[in-house]
Amino acid sequence: MTYKELVDSIGAVVAQHEILQDFGYGALTDIKTVDNGTRVNYPYAFLNPTQSTRTGQAITYRFNLVVMDVAQEDPTNGFANYLSVQSACQQYIDDILAYLRFSTPLKDFDLTLNVNLTPFKERFQDTLAGMTATLEIEIPLPINNCITPY
Repeated sequence: MTYKELVDSIGAVVAQHEILQDFGYGALTDIKTVDNGTRVNYPYAFLNPTQSTRTGQAITYRFNLVVMDVAQEDPTNGFANYLSVQSACQQYIDDILAYLRFSTPLKDFDLTLNVNLTPFKERFQDTLAGMTATLEIEIPLPINNCITPY
């Protein structure tokens, strides 16, 4: 499985989810916002690559999976709506993890279930809340000099 195939697989899992509406990939500055005139469909999942490692037998890719939704200001309930959105986003992350771990047709990788979760609330044009998960996916891919183009 190539890096592109892995990212495409995660995007396909998000696309199949009945609640998540949008998927993005790239640097955090690539997250769609209403500020830059882009149409954003929430809830929105965004895959942010971080440092990966290579051993002789495998590659471990690391990502931040940011799942967010619009949070409404509610002067009577304070932060209650943020907590509801963060809780829902954590469930969406769990859905993605479960599908990647147990239901993905291509089992060419191993999703490490040692995931850190960080709730957030950010104010852009919209006020967003959600959860960020750190994903670690290992793909068995031994280095092989027989297939190098030399």
